[in-house]
Amino acid sequence: MLANAGQKTITASIVNEPWGHQTFDDYPSLIKWTKKKDGTWSYDYSLFDKYVSFVMTTGINQRINCYSMVPWKIAFSYWDEASQKEAVFTDAIGTPAYDAFWRTMLTDFTKHLKSKNWFQKTYIAMDERPMKAMQAIIKLLKSVDKDWKLALAGEYHQEIEKDIDNYCIASKWEFPDDVLQKRNAEGKTSTWYTCCTEPYPNAFSFSSPAEQVWMGWYTASKNMNGYLRWAYNSWTKNPLIDTRFTAWPAGDTYMVYPGPLTSVRFEKMIEGAQDFEKIKQLQQLYTKNKNSAALAELNKALENFNIKSLSTVTADEMLQRVKPLLNQ
Repeated sequence: MLANAGQKTITASIVNEPWGHQTFDDYPSLIKWTKKKDGTWSYDYSLFDKYVSFVMTTGINQRINCYSMVPWKIAFSYWDEASQKEAVFTDAIGTPAYDAFWRTMLTDFTKHLKSKNWFQKTYIAMDERPMKAMQAIIKLLKSVDKDWKLALAGEYHQEIEKDIDNYCIASKWEFPDDVLQKRNAEGKTSTWYTCCTEPYPNAFSFSSPAEQVWMGWYTASKNMNGYLRWAYNSWTKNPLIDTRFTAWPAGDTYMVYPGPLTSVRFEKMIEGAQDFEKIKQLQQLYTKNKNSAALAELNKALENFNIKSLSTVTADEMLQRVKPLLNQ
């Protein structure tokens, strides 16, 4: 279902609870970290390999986002052979101890990924992390291998933009036009996301279904590559009964239901993605055929897709005006 909806990226946790256990279910590490009695380290990638290989069979195979060197709580658990129990590393980002802890792992991980022919599509990924932490990670990663790639979902930081290969900004931010043009020319991925904080547009269970379609048009209007919805199936205790979870708006943690069962909002998000793809194809077609009138009409319609406009006009009203442009 996710592959058919247009998912491009595999999400893989390489440490325990990279998001500070923010969901009802656990997010354990797909890599087992072990500190041996002699002080050296070993890393068991068997579960990571099994999971990544499985997801690739579904057609999701463009990128592997590994979470994370900067989790929401700096606490990396591992098995300590000497004490025969789980231990936790908590030294701060940028300290010599932190760099040594991660350099050993990254060096080994790099070799493993290259042996699987996965290195070129693998990213060390971070969610909503501060810029100083990102700068420290960038420096460390590039010192291990200059070809390491990074992914970040969060605020827009001009200072590190050039170092982020897959940059997903929150909906309150926009990429400067010249930056976005350069990123597109360099083959970097530039997207946007919504989560629990934005009242609209969003994909809560009480959101207007049209908002998910609207997102596809907004993505096209801003010349970005795509949209990120943070949770596909982070289900609540009783997901078929109640979509609320702690203090977050209802439906924030999942788009589909156990079964698996789809939802109106998931299907509407797919419709938005389809509209996005058709808009891009029509722009290319009109440019190739020098149909300047049709191209101008389509581009003019896209100019109306700004988030502020939703405060006065509904997503459904906006879409009813422009949908016919895709079927002329």
